[in-house]
Amino acid sequence: MNRSLIASSVLHIIVIFITAMSLPFLSKKPIDLPPIISVELIQISEKTNIPFAPKAKKIIEEVKEKEKKIVSEQAPP
Repeated sequence: MNRSLIASSVLHIIVIFITAMSLPFLSKKPIDLPPIISVELIQISEKTNIPFAPKAKKIIEEVKEKEKKIVSEQAPP
């Protein structure tokens, strides 16, 4: 009788201890995650079909001309 009373008391104390240790973890706020955003993947071809704007084309040509002038104005080695 004494053995079973001691064993029962020890088991009850262990269960109460485990419960007391786990209660603070239960009271924490849940993690606030940002909403999930779905993204669709599209296939991009090797060559794009977007034409250059006239103004952008003019600026690119001016930059290329300046680069040519800089190369031609350098002194020979």
